Amino acid sequence: MSRIPLSAVAVAALLVLAGCGGVAPDDGTPTAEEASTATPEANLTDATFPEGFSESAVDAETARTQSLAFLRTESISVVALERFRPGAYADYQYEANATRARFRIDVHNGYSDVTESDVFVRSDVRYSRQLRDGRLSFDAADGSIGETRRRAATSLWAVLSRILTIGEFRAVRVSRGDGERRIRYSITGVVPREATEVRGYLVVDDDGVVREARLQYTQAGDAKRFEYAVRRSADGDVASPAWLPAARAAAGPPADSADGTGTTERLQSAR
Repeated sequence: MSRIPLSAVAVAALLVLAGCGGVAPDDGTPTAEEASTATPEANLTDATFPEGFSESAVDAETARTQSLAFLRTESISVVALERFRPGAYADYQYEANATRARFRIDVHNGYSDVTESDVFVRSDVRYSRQLRDGRLSFDAADGSIGETRRRAATSLWAVLSRILTIGEFRAVRVSRGDGERRIRYSITGVVPREATEVRGYLVVDDDGVVREARLQYTQAGDAKRFEYAVRRSADGDVASPAWLPAARAAAGPPADSADGTGTTERLQSAR
């Protein structure tokens, strides 16, 4: 049974009616993180686990602390998604290093509301592109890498906390690849009542950082799916978005321009 922090319980309350459903067995297929050079270790019962973890327990508070630190400090690339009901979704993409960060969120409520947010930060300037109900805007203002990374990490942890709050997991394999060890946990149970077609897993590293997570199940006829994957960025690069010139143009001349007309970097709107 996962030990869940109080902050995660509030999130789960939106999704949970209590009880358990049938769980499909883990097929053991290696994830992308485990594949290529990954090799199994000798015996799972002899394996060592990160602090807060064991063969039958995942400490959500430890996972939160370690995963948030990883998201805020490492050169990484992350993708995550949530599927709540037909047509309702949230997609996340995040790339960051010491000097640049980009965080994108696309949200649809399943009806008519569509929101796209794309933020890019470098050299203490925060550029953004926003689309809401067909209205497009660009903005540029003071911003820091640290604050952007903190906000992105918090949003991504919300996806992970849903998986950890709803699912119960047990270790099934320890493997090593590319010089790093990975522990795979398979789902053994879920909290939502009458859930069917349940599948899921976690992949955790030696520090207790969740590197991959997946949970899917059907409830009241609606298929629900939550996924998350984080990778170290090999070259650490974060490419500038194609819309960056539009954001700069919307901002107007810099404050120290020769004609003195530059003031606050602001926005441009268009259909």
